[in-house]
Amino acid sequence: MSGISLHAGVSRGVAGRLHSPAVDARDLAAAAAARGFGVQRVLIDPDAETFLAELRVAVSRVRRGDTLLVTFSGHGRPNAWCFADRDLQVDELCVVLSMRPRGAQVVIVADACHSDAWRALDGITLIAPPDQHPRDGPGLNTRTPFIAQLLRDLRANPALLTPAAATQTPARRGARSCGDKGARRRR
Repeated sequence: MSGISLHAGVSRGVAGRLHSPAVDARDLAAAAAARGFGVQRVLIDPDAETFLAELRVAVSRVRRGDTLLVTFSGHGRPNAWCFADRDLQVDELCVVLSMRPRGAQVVIVADACHSDAWRALDGITLIAPPDQHPRDGPGLNTRTPFIAQLLRDLRANPALLTPAAATQTPARRGARSCGDKGARRRR
């Protein structure tokens, strides 16, 4: 697989403290590297501008036919991911992602509340928990249940992080294309 990945784990945010985001981000980066992605960065508790700057760099590096994998573990609100300094609106992320070259795909793994807020944008596939409010890990330095299951699924299906596999794999009930309005309503 050819592609670039960017990973963020935000434990401290405007919505309080979580146990698992740093572990989730590091584990997803390792899984991405094992599947041939060039890991650009693993950001632990970044501010929103740092994340956006890294996303811009990742988008500039991806080429036609590549997959850009973006993972986020942290708090979410309707239409936003929560960072310590501010909520980052999904629309702001979509503006940056829309600058990718034609033919470059995006897979987003979003382990956050309200992950169904992603609006339709061609070429973006979302892998997210089926619950509106997914659970945090049971203690410090533990994975969230969703990421733990996703990593188990990746061992069984190494291609799961490709757009086609993410939307067609029955084990990923929460996986859907951002353009699939019916899938968003099922949550």
